[in-house]
Amino acid sequence: MTDTNLPTTDGDVEQPDLTMTLDMNILQHLGLKMYTSLPAVISEYVANAWDAGATEVDISVPTEESMSEDYEITVTDNGVGMSYDEVEDKFLVVGRNRREDEDTDVVEVRGMTRSVMGRKGIGKLAGFGVAGKVVITTYKNGKYVEFELDYDQMKEEGNEDNPADTSTYDPEVTDWGTDGEMEHGTKVTLTDLNRERRPTLRYIKERLARRFSVIDENFVIRVNEEPVEPTDRGIKRECGYVQEFEEPIEDNAGNEYEVEGWIGTMEEPIKDDEQKGVAVMARGKLVQEPTFLGVTMTTEGQFALEYVVGEIHADFIDKDDLDLISTDRSSIAWGKEPATQLRAWIKERIVEVADEGAEKRREESLSEAKETESYDERIEGLPDEKQQEIDEFIGKASEHREFETGEKDEFIEKVAESAQQEVFTDFLTDMKAVDVSNTDAVFDLFDRWEVIDALELMQVARGRLETISKFRELIESDARDDEQVHEFISENPWVLEPRWDYVDDEPEYREEVSGQFPSEDVHDNPDDRLKILCLGYGENLNVVEILRPNDTIERRHLESLELYVDYLRNYVVEQDDIYRSVSGYVIGGKISDAAERKARRLERDDIYGRTYERMQQIAENTFDQFLDVFKEKAEKTGDERLMKRVESLEEETAAD
Repeated sequence: MTDTNLPTTDGDVEQPDLTMTLDMNILQHLGLKMYTSLPAVISEYVANAWDAGATEVDISVPTEESMSEDYEITVTDNGVGMSYDEVEDKFLVVGRNRREDEDTDVVEVRGMTRSVMGRKGIGKLAGFGVAGKVVITTYKNGKYVEFELDYDQMKEEGNEDNPADTSTYDPEVTDWGTDGEMEHGTKVTLTDLNRERRPTLRYIKERLARRFSVIDENFVIRVNEEPVEPTDRGIKRECGYVQEFEEPIEDNAGNEYEVEGWIGTMEEPIKDDEQKGVAVMARGKLVQEPTFLGVTMTTEGQFALEYVVGEIHADFIDKDDLDLISTDRSSIAWGKEPATQLRAWIKERIVEVADEGAEKRREESLSEAKETESYDERIEGLPDEKQQEIDEFIGKASEHREFETGEKDEFIEKVAESAQQEVFTDFLTDMKAVDVSNTDAVFDLFDRWEVIDALELMQVARGRLETISKFRELIESDARDDEQVHEFISENPWVLEPRWDYVDDEPEYREEVSGQFPSEDVHDNPDDRLKILCLGYGENLNVVEILRPNDTIERRHLESLELYVDYLRNYVVEQDDIYRSVSGYVIGGKISDAAERKARRLERDDIYGRTYERMQQIAENTFDQFLDVFKEKAEKTGDERLMKRVESLEEETAAD
């Protein structure tokens, strides 16, 4: 059927039909198994929009709906669209190489010349990584056709006994005509989504911003009407140290290839594995997910890598005469030239930036430490040689600490006290003088430092032992003073989660939750709720509902907690650029069987039910783990002081 005969819904002409030729291996490997990340799936359709000459792409991701059968995500562009024949002869041809087929690697449309992003002709299957159905509605010259790709139907029509056999699939044409909503453009609708949690807008915007460097006034991407900005990448502006690059690299034959971009170090260790490392872009699109390319450094250097991010642009990677990009366009074939040279160049730059970034953090930490009252009073007057050694130690040991100008600082005070002990200053001197090739000498130094470190940590352990006793008293007193409970958990968050050494109390979020969900609206007995806390730890916000120690956690309490968490997950995206995830806890005296079953399921969604008894067990187990570590150190080093401290702690535990 030709475009001129494309029927309208009112005409007598039979419904048009479409055919796709494929095999099940392609469907499995290029659909379900390659594109499992929602931003990666959306990126494929955004790239198609770019190649179609679009200047605007609108992505709709509902945030208010639950993940039901009706939930859908749409990607709509104002590109040139496709005629019926182009759908049949081009779009539905899996594996079509547009650049070879049209003998050009650029697209000229609407007076613009663009480098073609698509190459392998498989992006159309990307939707099956997250969705069971993909509906395409495309408009061109006032005519349109809408058809549906259904994964289950494809499997039924394919040969599952022999997936390599080629088969045909006839997509269902669901609408067609000449009175479409748009003059030109394409709309992709993803339905039957295989996801348990709604995506957040910030997550999608950040990933799209990082995957495309062509975002400007001539190529606008919007998510729920909010423009995606280059600054949404959210990484370069957060770096404390950045190196910019624009230089050629050379292959073994002497050919030069231009490379530009930047690599930097963040102010804090990067917790998001999808951001960590250096990404590579070509033709404005991501071709290598962030990576360290196997860089190996010293132990201290490996930790410095936790701060490194970057973005390198190497358009030569996507030239027609080179085949250096993997099928899913998310990694590079590094074993081929000139990718081999690019890999070596990036690795050198990563090591260089990681080292210089770490040195900058050490200098900044030391500079801040020197402004404290403790440094001025306790260390400033030491002999220059000792002061220099201590400065080096402070710089390395306090990279992640914050110091208050003109105030006393506990860390500096302890360093000053330790500096008066011969073992500490001798350790600093020996650490600089030891030959790292002398393994025995290095391990001897480590043993000595372990003793110093363990003695310090045992002070923390003793404090936690006392805290556990106070916590037990708090529970037994029935905790009638809600402010007392609030203050206790805020100051000792590790009784709730052992990894929380500190938290940020967030009254704004607490008031927001309490205002949106008054106790009388969510609890049969409004007095059930003792307190709601919102505690920040890193990039995670934790909402904690505290019941009285004699109250039982019921299923309804967990259902209420789900409401708080879902609400905050949307609220923090709109209000804050600090928190990226939200978890929930409800604390009570006991937990019913029904609530316990539900709690086990909810743990996958970072929602927990905790009894006071369980919290006490966690705290005591944490202390026992401390004690086990100290025992091992004492036995390993044979240090008498450490052994006596361990015995003393064991006696205190037994007495308690």
